[in-house]
Amino acid sequence: MARRFNRSADTYDASCRVQRRMADRLIDRLAGLPGEPQRILELGCGTGYLTGMLAERFPLSEILAVDFAERMVDIARRRVSGSRIEYRVEDAEAVHLEPRSCDLIVSNATIQWLGAPFDTLPRLGDALRPDGRMIHTTFGPATFCELKGVFEDFAGQSEAVLPRVGLPLRSAEEWGTIFEQSGLVQVLSTCRVEVEHYGGPADFLRELQATGVTYRPGAWGTERLLPRALIKALDRYDARFASLDGIPVTYELLEVSGVLTA
Repeated sequence: MARRFNRSADTYDASCRVQRRMADRLIDRLAGLPGEPQRILELGCGTGYLTGMLAERFPLSEILAVDFAERMVDIARRRVSGSRIEYRVEDAEAVHLEPRSCDLIVSNATIQWLGAPFDTLPRLGDALRPDGRMIHTTFGPATFCELKGVFEDFAGQSEAVLPRVGLPLRSAEEWGTIFEQSGLVQVLSTCRVEVEHYGGPADFLRELQATGVTYRPGAWGTERLLPRALIKALDRYDARFASLDGIPVTYELLEVSGVLTA
């Protein structure tokens, strides 16, 4: 996965319009928090778009920005630098954190990639100081529902080995439960649905790939859709959904937050 995101480092910014809007809303939400955190941990900093806004919003805070893709971290470091910002090339699920060392832990469009969230989020919670806050944005299960529906039409056919498509994306309620089981209180989870339009299915998949996401085996936990079946699936997507605006792609956008009590 790190290799895929490294390969997409130069194309990511031009193709992540949904993730940028998520980050914009996240920083607006943070603007409403009381006071200024002493130390912020950002997981999955990518090319530094949210990092820069965090540094601007909290000019006195120390920021630890972590990502497992070295090339993305290099871009982020060139984009946003300063004595208050530390970058690390580390997996979010393995980053070393001192207990009670952070006042705010944030991520944008990252936690869906966690392999063991029931282990990782409690460990992150242990790194929060009393009254520290954790806020993450991610994607809900309705994301790409059009594509999933079309691909699932091919399930069981000899030309397509496709028992499921995509990550097992969790709902806002499921993430809220994980937060509560991690020792956080005042857990809030919100959901909004947005629909983007693309010129055609191939345009959508190209943009998806430019952000580091692909449908190759193992990339999203999918099985393989063979080339002939993929062409048929994209043709069916176009026939079923095309309009004057292009083809629709649904994104279910989640925000989940919680506080560690003293």
